Amino acid sequence: MPAPLTMDQKIAKAEARVADRQEKKAEATGQVRSTTERGSRGKRSTFNGTEGKLRIGNEIEGYHLHILNDTPGRIQQALDVGYEFVSPDEVGSVATNVVSRNTDIGDKVRFLVGTGDNSEPTYAYLMKIRQELYEEDQNALQSKIDKVDDAIRGGKITAPGHSLDGRYVPDGGIKMSRS
Repeated sequence: MPAPLTMDQKIAKAEARVADRQEKKAEATGQVRSTTERGSRGKRSTFNGTEGKLRIGNEIEGYHLHILNDTPGRIQQALDVGYEFVSPDEVGSVATNVVSRNTDIGDKVRFLVGTGDNSEPTYAYLMKIRQELYEEDQNALQSKIDKVDDAIRGGKITAPGHSLDGRYVPDGGIKMSRS
């Protein structure tokens, strides 16, 4: 009786079977790959949540793209501050989850992103905003963040051991330095 295989040997054997099946399938369909192609493979995406499921194939020069869920009031808020809908022609091929039969919405790019409380489909729309407006918004946001950082660095805390909202603060205060 032969000795039992180790886990590594079992894995190697299974990988060899899979590679053999793929090669036979490629030969049968006329898609034979060279030995250099067989030994290397293209960039493989991960399936661990680190890559976005909704991706756009092309950027639009001079614009920042953003995918916004169609929740009550959200799209209108975006339109009010300068966002515009993106048409499929502007981005060329659009990646996965694009609803191809979107005749009810005209030429807007939309994605099926789930279902709402009433089991109705929930969509997200691809929108764009001029890059200079986007950068203005980001600068305003950074300004607010800088004010909070300055308050922390300056030790602007009310009573010892408590902040304005009641959170604990150590006796020595909170110290923060830029690295």
